[in-house]
Amino acid sequence: MEIFGLCVIGILTAVMALLLRRQSPQTAMLLSIGAGTLIILSVVKNLVLTTQSISTLLQESGISADYIVILFKVLGICFLTEFTCDTVTEAGMLSLATNISFAGKVTVLITALPLFRDLLTSITTMVQPS
Repeated sequence: MEIFGLCVIGILTAVMALLLRRQSPQTAMLLSIGAGTLIILSVVKNLVLTTQSISTLLQESGISADYIVILFKVLGICFLTEFTCDTVTEAGMLSLATNISFAGKVTVLITALPLFRDLLTSITTMVQPS
């Protein structure tokens, strides 16, 4: 589905959820989660092609495959965390969303530690006199 169609779905869902919120907040939340899931699933097929293109570009540049794996893991963590935080915030639980956001940031840091280690090793090797 094109971005225009996805945006229309998002706007229509928001309007319907606002109208339903007074009478049935649970239904409005479920409608919002359902539309969000539909939009994400529509985009996933394009994401596969994009990740293949990025992977090809990185491999052609000579960058280690380990770094490519780290990149995709970090992107996945970020997307999942953002979607979860937005959904939990929509449900009215801002403090829980903040905790999920913090957990996502810590997970990104832990996932990227091998990259930082290799970067520091490279810098240390270049700085040390021969």
